[in-house]
Amino acid sequence: MKKLPVVTLLFLLLGALLLVACGSPAEVQEAVEDAVNEVAPTVQAAAEELAPTVEAVVEEVAPTVEAAATEVVEAVEEATSEEPAEEAAPEMRTDNLEGETITFYHFGDLSGPLAGITGPLINGFNDAVAAVNANGGIRGAQIDLQFTDTQSSVDEAVAAYDRYTSEDDNALVMFTYGSGDGEALASRFVEDQIPNLAAGLSSVAFYGPESGFTFGYAPIYPDQFGFFLDYITAHWDEVKPEGAGDDIKLAYISWPTAYGQAAITEESTAYAESLGVEIVANEIIDVSPTADTTTAILNAQAAGANVIYTNSLAFGPASILNGLGALGLRDSFLFGANNWAMDISIYAFVSDPALVEGMISAFPYLFWTDADNPGVQFAEEQFAANERSAAEHGVGYLLTFAGVDLAVRAIELAIDNVGYDNLTGADVQAALIELGPIEV
Repeated sequence: MKKLPVVTLLFLLLGALLLVACGSPAEVQEAVEDAVNEVAPTVQAAAEELAPTVEAVVEEVAPTVEAAATEVVEAVEEATSEEPAEEAAPEMRTDNLEGETITFYHFGDLSGPLAGITGPLINGFNDAVAAVNANGGIRGAQIDLQFTDTQSSVDEAVAAYDRYTSEDDNALVMFTYGSGDGEALASRFVEDQIPNLAAGLSSVAFYGPESGFTFGYAPIYPDQFGFFLDYITAHWDEVKPEGAGDDIKLAYISWPTAYGQAAITEESTAYAESLGVEIVANEIIDVSPTADTTTAILNAQAAGANVIYTNSLAFGPASILNGLGALGLRDSFLFGANNWAMDISIYAFVSDPALVEGMISAFPYLFWTDADNPGVQFAEEQFAANERSAAEHGVGYLLTFAGVDLAVRAIELAIDNVGYDNLTGADVQAALIELGPIEV
């Protein structure tokens, strides 16, 4: 059958429409039927001819459409599955802390055998904190003081610690005065993540296997003993007692306490040997202002000692010096001690001030005579303002001002690092390490 072009089909349909418009109903029906019959085969052929083409086009675009649909679905799923944006964290509070309180916990002997020594330390601590509060506190927060008198009992110190930590589950810092207290609580400070600023300079408290949160106001006692040995070995010809030979022979005479025995360790003994210093005696004396040191001194003399060293303070070294004076042996020995012994407190217990002349000790900080130092000047102002007695004008009162200053600096740095509302003892410990050695 001959195919008609599309134009011809259009003319046939147009003609049929003209007949519809001009003819009778019978003529119209006949004309339409003739037109339909004429074009039907052509329309069918055109459809058959176009079918493969349409089918091919559909097959060609189907993958593209499907891929596009998949991308849209995935995009929608991803958009709907995304978590809502987190709310912005509130700004850290690092200043303007008025109305807040930061507690300083400390405990020591205020009525026991060492009260005369720790009393000035504690009074200095109290005056230093009062001065900080009067000057705006720590970023506006006031320091609250909590103190317990331990009467030199380690058990009482542990009980005080237990009470403090049971009442405050976020203690930021504590302060201790005794070596025994620091040793007994070293692991607890680590466990509870509370830094301890210590006047008791025990190597066990500082560097023992269970320590790590204790920081000191001065070098540990074995190091101080080492400094003493360094000095006397380097200057032996200048400092040796009259009649002493070239060999240095040392007697260690001290209290039977953690503090008293803190300088004589395996490490310090080995160091003495490395310097050629022979430790010939280790004698014990009572923790008492009236201790009889005669036996210890005579044993040291019998062992051939020409040097005596003690890790005691105030009436401890005084009792040895008094014994030497009574025996007429003061000039037979070079006498040495640690930092706490080099203090005016010793003069309250010696029978003759001249006995103290020639004593050698480590002194790792400034004293009241360093009057050009701003820190010493400030402590002097507070000492006068609080009407402290002349007997307290020693190293203990002065050193605790530095300890409080260190604590304030560390807490302020920790606040800057994490914000006041997130502050913990671990943050203060990290800040102490970050600060490193401090010179006031």
